[in-house]
Amino acid sequence: MIDLTHDAHVHSTFSDGKHDVETNIGAAHAHGLASIGLVDHVRSDTTWVPDYVAAVRQSGKRAPVAVTCGVEAKILDPTGALDLPASLHGVDEILVADHQVPIGDGCDHPSRIRRFLETGHLEAAEVIGPLLEATARAAERYDAVIIAHLFSVLPKMGLDETAVCDDDIGVLGRRLAAAGARVEISERWQCPSPRVAAILAGEGVELIASTDSHRKETIGIYDYVAVVSRSLA
Repeated sequence: MIDLTHDAHVHSTFSDGKHDVETNIGAAHAHGLASIGLVDHVRSDTTWVPDYVAAVRQSGKRAPVAVTCGVEAKILDPTGALDLPASLHGVDEILVADHQVPIGDGCDHPSRIRRFLETGHLEAAEVIGPLLEATARAAERYDAVIIAHLFSVLPKMGLDETAVCDDDIGVLGRRLAAAGARVEISERWQCPSPRVAAILAGEGVELIASTDSHRKETIGIYDYVAVVSRSLA
């Protein structure tokens, strides 16, 4: 079962969320949560991380729920490098995001990869392999990793999770578990699927609930995640 009193992925006005840190914490309490993971998007040139950490810590001191401070960064290449600023002092968790497709020596936009797949210039295995490798290596490369919305990039390429075989998911799960990485079940992106979740859980990966909320009204509201949780019971 997945703990539905936690929301691991909530954005604030520090990046692209609608509401500020304190409002999000209040909404988590109002929705009956016991804990919330505040998360905002960063890049290598992001300068506001110290202010963000200070705001989370200050609000967290008087919060009626447990609060963690995280950042979300996109994968840059198949080595698992992430688009992170040099200093993450005070950050509790790094959320690894597959917003682009790791391939070759870098990454590409999923719409371009989709065209290459549709025209036969690429095969599905040629993009799935580097995606799995980059995901695993990011977990091995950084501390306190959460894999955000695993496989959400696949539909953007015209693929789905059925293109990833059970054995490959199992290998990924073993590497993530060994690295101590957790995997979120995402309400917003409705992934990973119950099949993938079950394989990961079977390999010892901790699965956590998230909404990837950008507004207070959706924090801690689970439909898809609840279905996945029940499927694991």
